[in-house]
Amino acid sequence: MKAGVSSYAFRWAISTRRLDVLRLLKKSAALGAEVVQILDHIALDAMPDATLAEIARCARQLDLTLEVGIVGSRPEQLRRNIVVAQKLDARILRVVLSHNDWQPSVADLALILRDLLPDLRAANVTLAIENHFDLMPSELVTLLQMIDDARVGVCLDPLNSISQLIGPHEVIAALAPYTVSVHAKDGVVTRVNTGFYIAGCPLGKGRVDLREMLAALRAANRTPNLLAEAWMDQLDDLDATLAQEETWVREGIAFLKQLTNDH
Repeated sequence: MKAGVSSYAFRWAISTRRLDVLRLLKKSAALGAEVVQILDHIALDAMPDATLAEIARCARQLDLTLEVGIVGSRPEQLRRNIVVAQKLDARILRVVLSHNDWQPSVADLALILRDLLPDLRAANVTLAIENHFDLMPSELVTLLQMIDDARVGVCLDPLNSISQLIGPHEVIAALAPYTVSVHAKDGVVTRVNTGFYIAGCPLGKGRVDLREMLAALRAANRTPNLLAEAWMDQLDDLDATLAQEETWVREGIAFLKQLTNDH
């Protein structure tokens, strides 16, 4: 297991163009990351080969492992990004399956992903399906069992499935045996009038039992990279937002390293 970041840990720095992909890698390494997952808000598949080669070279110089990620599972998009992952020497391609008008059924997804297995093997890439806001964890397990191949696993996010009223404990129990990458995320729950507000917080300071998650992964003989991520609201001041974001990243990486050392 390596500790690092998802690029969404720098949501505000990237969206305000304070970080491009090379600065992202350098900043992440300076904050202690061993791995960086570059996700869909950075369009890697639109970059020329020379730029991808520069990114790969920068990662090697910084001794960073790369993972990549996309939203959408149309076959042509998946094949295009398997090639991108191969060019970056990234062994994990994280995927959010549904996107806008693309809402395939579990049966259709099984056919699409089975057909993709030769491409994944040839590129030495493993597909990591994130439990996002589309499939319930039980549906994702059904899909994985239908495919039944080690080249397709899970990018585990303990908080995402709260949108389906499924809590972190249940998500971890269901998906740990299939996990090949982790978005380490924490959150707090506050009562607001007649409802509840769920907000992100620094790792280790919320309601998600990340130690339980690590124990479940170990019990399932899984050793995925752990990527610090957060739901962090933008503050009134941009500089304050970016400063807090960087603090959360630094503390998150340190927390993950301590977590793995404790185990």
